[in-house]
Amino acid sequence: MSPLRSMTPAKFGSLLFAATTVLATGFGSSTGSIGSAGGSLDPDTSVYADTGWVTLHGDSGNRRQQLGVEPAQSYTRWTALQGASILTAPTMLPNGNLAITTGKAEGNSNLHVLDKFGTVVWETPAWTGKNGVDSAAIISSPIIDKDGNIFVSDADQLWSYTSDGVLRWVIDLPAAPSPNPFADGSRAINPFVTAAFTKDGAVFGTTVFGQVIVADRATGELRAPVFQLPGSIAKRHTKTPMSPNMWAGGMMDPAIKDPIFQIIMGGIVQSANTPAVDSVTGRVYVAATDKEEDKGALYGLDVVPPKNGAPGSISIAFAAQMGPGSGSSPVISPDGKTVYTCDDEGLLYAFDAASGKELWNAPSGAAAAAVAVDARGSIYALTNPGVLSAYSAAGAKLWDADLSELTNATLPVSDVYGAPVVRGNGNPTVVNGSILIEVFYGYDVPIQGYPVSVPVKSAIVDIDPVTGKGMRNIGFATDTTEGILAVTPDGRIFSTLGVMTSTAVAPLAPMINPTLPDGLELIAPSGGLDGFIPNK
Repeated sequence: MSPLRSMTPAKFGSLLFAATTVLATGFGSSTGSIGSAGGSLDPDTSVYADTGWVTLHGDSGNRRQQLGVEPAQSYTRWTALQGASILTAPTMLPNGNLAITTGKAEGNSNLHVLDKFGTVVWETPAWTGKNGVDSAAIISSPIIDKDGNIFVSDADQLWSYTSDGVLRWVIDLPAAPSPNPFADGSRAINPFVTAAFTKDGAVFGTTVFGQVIVADRATGELRAPVFQLPGSIAKRHTKTPMSPNMWAGGMMDPAIKDPIFQIIMGGIVQSANTPAVDSVTGRVYVAATDKEEDKGALYGLDVVPPKNGAPGSISIAFAAQMGPGSGSSPVISPDGKTVYTCDDEGLLYAFDAASGKELWNAPSGAAAAAVAVDARGSIYALTNPGVLSAYSAAGAKLWDADLSELTNATLPVSDVYGAPVVRGNGNPTVVNGSILIEVFYGYDVPIQGYPVSVPVKSAIVDIDPVTGKGMRNIGFATDTTEGILAVTPDGRIFSTLGVMTSTAVAPLAPMINPTLPDGLELIAPSGGLDGFIPNK
């Protein structure tokens, strides 16, 4: 009997999941790398640091572009913070260091600053209770202002540190609903999925339960009353079961596994993504649930700063309904006229940035993860199953990525499982002349009638933006990724190792490894952050 068939159906069923549909949440590049189009960052006026990657998706418009960089011929890889899942992108400080979050249990640090070679420069103190940055910081990239100050949320607080690690201030966030909506034994958390800066330099964030906060960057004092988005709380996500082994081995605080999984999948919460801010008009775009049950909405929010002693205000300019879920992080087009997002049913939407009018939608099969756009306005969406699809600014399908040659060159045909497969394993990033995306190569293993794609090699792939053809593997990661691929202006690449896939299938390794082609085995979970330095 095959060793796979000797496992119980219940154990097999617990491993049926699709970790490659993530991320991100929402899960926001560079000042000067986007050009002068609407919504771009002007280094002379923007409050963001002029470093090239200062928020989860790179820039205030969530475009994930680094247009001054071409992929190098080869890279040297380092790995840091092993033993921890990392889900959101590192951000870059003016002194060249990186800020990154983890989700470790009490007694550990969760905000880390590394140098360009991955050596820890400083970390926040080990946390307990409300003292210190807690494990829910894993869902939030730090954002960096022009003075090098760091801003990051955790389960229930918003923190600000100097670039040298001195605490500037901390404020409480609104509490999660009561009773605890998450699974028994879980913490009730209500973090931002990455904050943003408003046009006038305040710290803006939307909690996962839909409270909108605007805080003074210098003091943390609220600049407007807390504003509640009108949508309902989404239903618990059950379509994609979470493997009991996901994030095992101390990769993540067990008390936040269910909340983080639900946030990633858009379950239970109201908003599971990063706001986009147009730095020209000041309008903020947030994807969240609609007032109508089982519907999502793109909200255009206008933020008025305090004036003459009167508090500021937050108001809804429009609410544009879309399909179910809280959507992906909104992405502003290079000209600032259009906002793109995806729903949980695989529709890609384009909305008018001024009015919220739906301009078009396309059945893309896109995962509920943020798209990327290039200087021409072409749109690139992670698809599941698959890798990547491209659309014109008018919504016409341009191509589905073809990585067949790379897949066959990376792994051999298996006598047991047949031809190798490739799966998108992170959101795309645009550089000069290329689209970079993280994938894993592996095999479809039949388990109780279901094909489960298991990872054997994890890679960063260079895709031709004109044809969609995979040109080469530019580097191999140490683990499965499931995050945002950050690229800095000097050509460094940072791959976050989310370990969702590797930990979930790890129990299968003793059965599958002996059946793989000689010399191959499933990726063993290690976690951390991979840095790729271009070789000159």
